Amino acid sequence: MSQVERRRAKRSNTLKKGKIIFNNAMCTVECTIKDLSASGAGLELPLWEDLPEDFVLVIAGGASRQCEVAWSSNNRLGVQFVDVDGVVESPARAVAERPARLPLDNKASLLARIDDIQRQLDELRAEIDANA
Repeated sequence: MSQVERRRAKRSNTLKKGKIIFNNAMCTVECTIKDLSASGAGLELPLWEDLPEDFVLVIAGGASRQCEVAWSSNNRLGVQFVDVDGVVESPARAVAERPARLPLDNKASLLARIDDIQRQLDELRAEIDANA
């Protein structure tokens, strides 16, 4: 018995790279876009991931789309696009265009952590020198 096709638009097979962005653009997961249409996509992840029901998909080449999960099975999922005319809110677009940029509050906490690690390394070096 065959499944009923519920897609709004015909999908074309593709093998594009993609990036799933969620949690206020703080989390990213690489994926392969297996098929694509104007209304959705089929994605494959390298491993099974616990993803939210909605996220931003950045398609290789710069396009970003707001998505909702329509179905999932192991490391594959189908998504439908829920944005209007491919317009996505700015945090995901910022990540797509400038992946190295971080929100200022996160940058401050990372710099503090780096300082802490540097201090620990200095202490370890001093201990090694003392025992040498």
